[in-house]
Amino acid sequence: MACVRYIIVCEGESEWTYIRRLQSFLDQQPLDNNVFETPLRLIAPQQAIAKGGRFGTLKKQYNSTRKANKPTTSIRIWADFDLYHRNDKAAADHYAKKPVGIPDFHFSFHNFEDFYALHLDDEPFQQWLHYGNQGHFTQPLHSLAYLPQFQTLVAEYRKGELPSDIITWTTLKNLKRNKTNQPSANPIPCEESTVSPIF
Repeated sequence: MACVRYIIVCEGESEWTYIRRLQSFLDQQPLDNNVFETPLRLIAPQQAIAKGGRFGTLKKQYNSTRKANKPTTSIRIWADFDLYHRNDKAAADHYAKKPVGIPDFHFSFHNFEDFYALHLDDEPFQQWLHYGNQGHFTQPLHSLAYLPQFQTLVAEYRKGELPSDIITWTTLKNLKRNKTNQPSANPIPCEESTVSPIF
């Protein structure tokens, strides 16, 4: 079985750290006979962190990553959806008019903490759903507003820092189960837009 490789342009440190944790988990899984490397390789190079979710910032980082790699290299972009939902700095307008060659983004709905919450056990995930359904999921809040609430569920959480055990078979099963209960994102408020979930 051939190994499929993706380079991921990350909005921030949290996504970058998550991909590194996920790849480490994948690398620890047993391989079939005559298979010598993990069938999926997610690469999150330090230089591919955009350090912001604005469309222009991500586009610039993508173009830089594209230039540094072979034309056949598969490169993806992972960003938070909140800026695009609110259309901050005309992010959604720019995304709707993205030039040919810029791939559809993979969005966390609405932000990395919402994505992280999908990995939680049932009770804390239900608490996060209750919080989000009070307005955050329809009109995403800024991190200063929602982080204190998130930290009541994951006390040790700090942006850009993730526990080494965020990826386990249990948390991945939680992710799969909880995605069916996650609210869906409203389309970007522009014509001809595409919203792709990260997983």
